[in-house]
Amino acid sequence: MQKKLYKVMTILVSCTVLFFLLVAGSLGYSTYQRFTKNELKSAAKLVAAGNNKPSEMADILERSVEYDVRVTFIDAQGNVKYDSEADPAKMENHSDREEFKEAMANGEGESTRFSKTLGYTTYYYAIKYDGGVLRFSTDKENLAGVFLAVIPMLVVFAGGIIFITTIISIKLSESMIKPINSLVKQLDLRNENIGQFETPYEELEPIIKNADVLMGRIHKNMNKIKAEREKISLITENMVEGMILLDEDMTVLSVNKSALKILGNSFDPTEHTKIDHMTNDQQIIGLLEEAKESGAAKGIITEKSRFYRTFANKVYSENTLDFGIIIFFVDVTEEIQSEQIRRDFSANVSHELKTPLTTIKGFGELLENGIFTKEEDVKKYGGMIYRESERLLYLINDIIRLSQIEEQEHVLNDKIDLLKTAHDVEEILRHKADNREVTMTIEGEPVQIYGNQSYITELFLNLMDNAIKYNHEGGSLKVTVGIEDGKAFAVFSDTGIGISDEHQSRIFERFYRVDKSRSKKIGGTGLGLSIVKHIVAYHSGEISLESELEKGTTITVKLPFNEPETQQAEETAVTE
Repeated sequence: MQKKLYKVMTILVSCTVLFFLLVAGSLGYSTYQRFTKNELKSAAKLVAAGNNKPSEMADILERSVEYDVRVTFIDAQGNVKYDSEADPAKMENHSDREEFKEAMANGEGESTRFSKTLGYTTYYYAIKYDGGVLRFSTDKENLAGVFLAVIPMLVVFAGGIIFITTIISIKLSESMIKPINSLVKQLDLRNENIGQFETPYEELEPIIKNADVLMGRIHKNMNKIKAEREKISLITENMVEGMILLDEDMTVLSVNKSALKILGNSFDPTEHTKIDHMTNDQQIIGLLEEAKESGAAKGIITEKSRFYRTFANKVYSENTLDFGIIIFFVDVTEEIQSEQIRRDFSANVSHELKTPLTTIKGFGELLENGIFTKEEDVKKYGGMIYRESERLLYLINDIIRLSQIEEQEHVLNDKIDLLKTAHDVEEILRHKADNREVTMTIEGEPVQIYGNQSYITELFLNLMDNAIKYNHEGGSLKVTVGIEDGKAFAVFSDTGIGISDEHQSRIFERFYRVDKSRSKKIGGTGLGLSIVKHIVAYHSGEISLESELEKGTTITVKLPFNEPETQQAEETAVTE
């Protein structure tokens, strides 16, 4: 462990020092180059300004700067006329030198390159002078400049070494502790890598060898338990039925989403919630007490206007005598409501059929027994039998009609003009309206939808007929047809007797009558508005009612435009 630490630290420090030395050398060399170039330029310009001969300039520069400066004079054709360190006659033509060409063109030029004459890299600075070019060059190092440039770099380098050493120490400490921390995490039962312990230190291998096998077994068993728990959780959480599991002290152990929705509560398993804190419904508490005593209980409870068939059963642990209770909630609202509707319908139909049949039977017996012998009596009671028979026929027809609408036996492929339909029904009811002195007004714009013409006509007929029957003499009925919010609408407003608030929510129920005595006197089966409601639903529409006693009623029907079903079928066939 110590060897490893020493090796790592040595490598890191060596690499760090080498890196900073390279950086410092590069910075020092750049600083030196800049200093030398600038100094040489300044000195060259200064001596050239004195109009001295090249040889005199070399002497001046030798006394002025601390490094050697080579002075060369080149004529306009590139021939070397003077050189302070070499024989001009032996030197080649310099017309191709970069500094020479730049000086001739721009007045001054410079370049850095390897000198074939001197055998090392040299910096050249040239200025146009006396019809030719005066060139200065140097390669001597400026020790003072280099020293000054190196000092700040040394400071930076020292700071870098300190910083890096600190980082190395921290990282080294972490690397020493990391294997130990890793081993601790592996020993955690929640870790997924249990049973595969690893350590870089030989000293720890005997300790973890036995733990490796033991923890592997534990982890395997935990995975099995986890898989079973997840399977059970997946089933219970996706159940439509509500489920609650309690222990013997009525503490909630588990509850699924459906049960929480039914009870309208939340659940935190860490809080050890009692069932009576989750719900105070005495129906549920009673079933639990019964199950606790007898082992099982069932019943129907009501929560938020819905009905739930509830089962409570005592459950026992396999290996102990401890018990708990499991509760199931099954939503049977639709079942109960359907059963209630069926019972109400059967009772209403029986009553509605029995009344005219009783009348027909009674008067028929009287006629059969010869009790009525006068012609006017026979005509009177025969008429009553006829009217009751007609009422019975209307009732049967309405029941059949309602059944047909519910079964949706017809398609919506008729093109219907709602305004025209209103005018047609107006003509049908004209005589009845005149008899009651009810004024009918039809207004609006032509609106065409696709639907069932027979049903829509029946809708207008029922609503307009009701508006006339339950209107005051001298009253009025206005039907308005138009388009609003992308839907067709028809509004039926009358000035009739109106409907009180307590009856408005039930007015569309089958056989429901606000005033039975008045309805019997006026006539009707009690199915008209129910048929209207089903026709609207059949066309995917909406119906609403506003009414006030002795002021009148307004019924609004909104219908979508739809598409003809035969056309939709053809389009689907073409697409396929």
